[in-house]
Amino acid sequence: MKIKQFVLSWQVKNPGKKSILLMKLSFSLYLLGCLQLMAINGFSQDKVTLNLENTQLETILKQIEKQTSYSFIYNNDEINVSQKLDIEVIDKDVTKTLNELLQTTSIKYLVKNSFIILSNRPQQKNKYTLSGTVKDAATGETLPGASVYIKDSDKGVSTNEYGFYSITFPEGSYSFQISYLGYTLKEINLELTKNTKLDIQLEPSSNELDEVTITANNENKSQVNTIASGISTLKGSEIKRLPAFLGEPDIMRALLTLPGVNTIGEGASGINVRGGNIDQNLVLLDEAPIYNPTHVFGLFSGFNTDAIKEMKLYKGGIPARFGGRASSVLEIRQRDGNTKTFKGEGGLGLLFSRLTLEGPIKKEKLSFLVSGRRSYFDAFFPIIGGEVKDQKVFFYDLSSKLSWKINKNNTLFLSGYFGADVMKLLFEGEVIPEGKEPDDKTDFSWKNATATLRWNHIFSNKLFMNVSGIYSQYNYKLKSTDGGPLETNSSIKWKSSIENFIIKPDFTYYLNPSTKMRFGINGTLYRFTPAKATSDDIGINTINLETEKGVEVAPYIEYEKKWKKFSFSTGLRYSWFGNFGYNKVAVYSPGVPQNVTTIIDTREYKKGKLIKSYTGFEPRISLKYNLKNNKALKLGYNRMFQYIHYISNTTAAFPFDVWKLSGVHIKPLEVNQISAGYAYDTQNKHYNFTVEGYYKTFKNIVEYKNGANLLLNENIETQLLPAKGYSYGTEFGIYKNTGKLRGSINYTYSVTKRKTTSIFSSDNINDSRYYPSNYDRPHVFNITTDYTIGSKWNVGLFFTYQSGRPITKPTGRFIFDNNPYLTYSDRNAYRLPSTHRMDISFTYTPKKPNKKWKGSWSFGLYNLYARKNAFSSFSIFKNNRLRSYDFYLIGAPVPFITYNFKF
Repeated sequence: MKIKQFVLSWQVKNPGKKSILLMKLSFSLYLLGCLQLMAINGFSQDKVTLNLENTQLETILKQIEKQTSYSFIYNNDEINVSQKLDIEVIDKDVTKTLNELLQTTSIKYLVKNSFIILSNRPQQKNKYTLSGTVKDAATGETLPGASVYIKDSDKGVSTNEYGFYSITFPEGSYSFQISYLGYTLKEINLELTKNTKLDIQLEPSSNELDEVTITANNENKSQVNTIASGISTLKGSEIKRLPAFLGEPDIMRALLTLPGVNTIGEGASGINVRGGNIDQNLVLLDEAPIYNPTHVFGLFSGFNTDAIKEMKLYKGGIPARFGGRASSVLEIRQRDGNTKTFKGEGGLGLLFSRLTLEGPIKKEKLSFLVSGRRSYFDAFFPIIGGEVKDQKVFFYDLSSKLSWKINKNNTLFLSGYFGADVMKLLFEGEVIPEGKEPDDKTDFSWKNATATLRWNHIFSNKLFMNVSGIYSQYNYKLKSTDGGPLETNSSIKWKSSIENFIIKPDFTYYLNPSTKMRFGINGTLYRFTPAKATSDDIGINTINLETEKGVEVAPYIEYEKKWKKFSFSTGLRYSWFGNFGYNKVAVYSPGVPQNVTTIIDTREYKKGKLIKSYTGFEPRISLKYNLKNNKALKLGYNRMFQYIHYISNTTAAFPFDVWKLSGVHIKPLEVNQISAGYAYDTQNKHYNFTVEGYYKTFKNIVEYKNGANLLLNENIETQLLPAKGYSYGTEFGIYKNTGKLRGSINYTYSVTKRKTTSIFSSDNINDSRYYPSNYDRPHVFNITTDYTIGSKWNVGLFFTYQSGRPITKPTGRFIFDNNPYLTYSDRNAYRLPSTHRMDISFTYTPKKPNKKWKGSWSFGLYNLYARKNAFSSFSIFKNNRLRSYDFYLIGAPVPFITYNFKF
């Protein structure tokens, strides 16, 4: 019927030709159908019946040939026809017979007309795993992030935080290349015929003091091979090459040379990353959180660079194993200690000294590291004389670590840190008789202390585990005879503390060179004691703000997969937070703003009673697509929850500001960030280029009412406002990694704004309009260079330009009831002038052959051309006119000189 319809619808002008064509077409279709039917039925009609045991394959094949129309073709050198098999079939076609016959062999078949061709299946090679640790050949120090790759390929892995690697390949011969920044490339030829454990030692490419030669194969700032964007790594040697304030290498100042990182001003504590507040940065020292990472209100870093192995800043692409902060993670790793020989290094400066000692207690088994630092500003105060003669201001810190390699599968690390600032201030006009305590003084100190115990265990060549137990404490104390910050005429004693107890089991499973899984759980106990204050003033009661307790539990999983062109890293973190008693929580009258007059009740929660809980899903994903010629495109998304809050409405952070847990009146902060980037390396990888853009949203930010009083406030929530915000920006970076001239140029354009969201319009700031945050600095431009002159001299230069930060200024005053009052602009409606500064340093390293002692001199100028950068602004009425003045901390060049040494 179908053929007929087809023919009738086909119009041909010549009927004779039409008949001939129809005949040909019909015959062709008939012939095709017959051939197809023969191909199907002919094969299935050859039935086989066999019942043979322990019979040679050759004999069985001949029997099949006799019962069918098929002949077998095979190569006697390839097919073992003498092997003996069993077969029992009754009236089965050839396909079923052959499938049953050959199922236990490596033989496959192909039917071609009346022939059956036999051949061997290609044998799959066994896969084996190469695993081990990459170390420094001179010190035995593990090298995190070292590359272990097959030569001239993109197949390989990087070592984890403890220098461990695992890579699985089919059996065969391989040439592996192992590389690490500042070390000579190593090539190993290996016949992989079984699971192999191989510890690799790399030779430093330069043994000169504070100098690192970066070989061409190492990709210092390359972002092409990493999946996630927004990650920066700095080694201790890089930090030391930067010009430093008063000659002291500084981690926190080194971070300010990176794109997307700024601060509210010179000498301010903490950093602001992509629009986040300083409390949104998780600072980890050997996995222990540090709440105040600076000394002297932010002038100096709290860490001795000599003890630091490396630090890594995550601005985007934050892995799921990190949580608890909303904007960034700064992961700092201390060195493990030399396992081979006793070593020391340090520096002597005008205002600081530092010393680091390390060495083996038992070679290749047990090692130690101790690093100390102390300032002695106050030693010069008597020379200066005047009001500062009797003042005491100094800081010190101490880092220590023990590393014990128990056996090839188990290693223990015990590390600790203690840092303190001490101020003993006497007030203007007081004369102190010798041997007598002053009547008007303030003693002020704040301290960080951490302890971390870690256990590395290798279950197999693919499964690595680390379990960490961590304790972290931050506290401050104030003792003043004039009331201190309370500004009374009475004495006051005030102390506050923060404690964290953390347990973190973490597992990494290396499935193959392109696939890796990581999973674990973080458990944190928080203890915040906001303030305990006593005074001898009868009008001031003893203030004892209740200790807050919270628990955060967060299981997580990460999965990473790489292909030739496309790679992705994804993760999921589920966080649960609970605020527990004992505590008292105020209940406020509904429908009116919260203040002390609207408290209608106080709810008391017994010890261990759950007050309020929150949960959050925190997905993380990073995607990368490789373009040609060392180029890559990246895309990422992060969601982070933060359950602790730094409560401060001052321009700069102060040690006696308050930390609060999320609870009934304060919700956790939620931040969502999307980012996209482009990375390019030149062919020789001497230059790296990066462009990254991001957009962040903030929900449940803590903001402050106008004129908020936060000091020792038992109902501090009455001074707070909920807010939301957003931040976006683009970061450009160019890096040169090799040669005599090295350095970087980066530029960041960013916008950060906030908006209060109180349901009461009278509470909202700027009539509920968006306004710039305190650290909104749209334009930031940095240049960092260092140039090697011959074999003895090195010159370092740093220049920075930043837009002025927003401020709120007085606009006038009015008199009410014979008292003057100031009027103010909208919040952050003005800006300070833009800031810029140049620093320069010189390092001279004399050559002393065959000497164990190696020294160098570093000297230079901070703020080379005496720029007066405004830190803040203040206003006064003079001659009945309002006058505003800028306040700056450093307005002149600051010289420094330091002698550095190693032995």
